[in-house]
Amino acid sequence: MMDQLELKLAHELPRTAKVVACRFPFPTWVPECTAGEGIDTVWVYDAKTFKTKQFHELKECNRYH
Repeated sequence: MMDQLELKLAHELPRTAKVVACRFPFPTWVPECTAGEGIDTVWVYDAKTFKTKQFHELKECNRYH
């Protein structure tokens, strides 16, 4: 479920967005901040980070096709 949500948010959110996830982290995003532990863990993600990564991966993929 989180992998599908990750793709949707990466596509739709502006670069200025912040994403807060509770209980389940996003599979490939690197959080800028984490709080709590166990089932009370909260992850904060900055869209600049995952949108930049997505752009570079797409650019790399297009280079080979």
